[in-house]
Amino acid sequence: MLDLAIVGSDVVTPEGPRRLDIGIADGRFALLAEPGGLPEAARTVDGSGCVTLPGAVDPHVHANGPLGESLGQSRDVITSACLYGGTTTVIDFVWPSTTDVARRSITADLAERVEAWTGDSYTDFAFHVALTGDVSEKILREIPDVIADGFPSFKIFTTDIVPSGLLSGVELKVRFGTLADLFDVVARHRGIVTVHAEDDDIVMHQYRKYIDSGRTALRYMAEVHTTLSEDMSFRRVLRLAEHYPGLALYFHHVTARTGVDALREFRRRGVAAYGEAIDVIAMNTAARYSAPDGVKYHIYPSLKYAEDVDAIWEGVRDGTVNCFGTDGACPTWEQKTQGSRIDDAYGGVTGVEPKLAVLYTEMLANRSLDLTRLVEATSSNAAKIFGLWPRKGCIAVGSDADLVLLDPRAPRVIRAAEMHEGDYSPWEGCRVDAWPAYTVLRGEVVMARGELTADRPAGRLLRRTLDDAVFAGTASAR
Repeated sequence: MLDLAIVGSDVVTPEGPRRLDIGIADGRFALLAEPGGLPEAARTVDGSGCVTLPGAVDPHVHANGPLGESLGQSRDVITSACLYGGTTTVIDFVWPSTTDVARRSITADLAERVEAWTGDSYTDFAFHVALTGDVSEKILREIPDVIADGFPSFKIFTTDIVPSGLLSGVELKVRFGTLADLFDVVARHRGIVTVHAEDDDIVMHQYRKYIDSGRTALRYMAEVHTTLSEDMSFRRVLRLAEHYPGLALYFHHVTARTGVDALREFRRRGVAAYGEAIDVIAMNTAARYSAPDGVKYHIYPSLKYAEDVDAIWEGVRDGTVNCFGTDGACPTWEQKTQGSRIDDAYGGVTGVEPKLAVLYTEMLANRSLDLTRLVEATSSNAAKIFGLWPRKGCIAVGSDADLVLLDPRAPRVIRAAEMHEGDYSPWEGCRVDAWPAYTVLRGEVVMARGELTADRPAGRLLRRTLDDAVFAGTASAR
């Protein structure tokens, strides 16, 4: 007997959408059958009228902060909001646990974070390792063992983001000499480097110039975190990567046409480089900063301009931009508004809950993309790039039974008061064409018709190994 059957819905499989019934047993997809073709199940969910997608994979959330501090709300709040919205897997970041470079241990930091998340996360979870400041030889020597232990992704910054450093007590920028050493060891041991790429010289020069002239209002943010900065930094990082065959790169929050163009050019030159968009950045422009509540849209580097939004969607269409993350820390409005200047604005946002519905609407109704492309951008590409495929990111026999039933008969206007992740939303007043009706994690119905049915946080750590396709630059669907 099956544990769970999902019947009557249009199911988006790796081969495309099709009317199928889904049989689930022991936490995995056991059978995909023509309608009416399933054996008996202990529980049946009628998905008539719904579209069934793989549970979303968010490759960029921030429940963890530096030195053990949260950047926003707690992981149980963030991950439960994910289930309401159809996200079943998140990748967060493990930050340094100490400012003393000589004392830092990636292995110890990871063990601490794994212990903290186990029994406290509603979604399955994995971690990127954030390497900041002067990465010591001791840390570089740890990396092969960290990769072998199932943590193959390492995040670096090419800027300190704001003049005082975005994170109190933690220098972010990794210098290029150190970055070359990192590229060498990660390439040799089959890892991937993820990058927050801005040109630090340009950014800090712009800060000095704008602050000295008294232009500190939020509306100047895109003139500090510029499209030129993205152009210079992306190309410098990509050019360095060409010297390390087999290296894979992933650029967080591509914001500008210059970044999309650089990724496209270097991929044609053979660099295995992948790009991530953030939905808030891909659907808003810097004009938002002039609004009285403009800070609610801010994510570092910054919102850009209409031509940059168009370029991001061109990149989604042709495969240059592969994934959508949220940068979700889910701060409260009090946290989000603690700064309102170009040099102190809070970058994290809410948005893990409405992400899938927002992208369904934007991609299908406004960008003439299809359900297959939606699945690629919200689950399968992230799973492939970060070593989770085919366990995650697809509806296929043998994969973890993670799915979301999206109901196009349930459009709504997003209201922060109805969300479960904070007291404000950058999507306040936005109309979406569908909303999740059910979320299933490893065969368990964890959200049903707007009610969290998971009786406790049961997310599991996901250890990862990267596929050969990642290093060939072919891990994404296009």
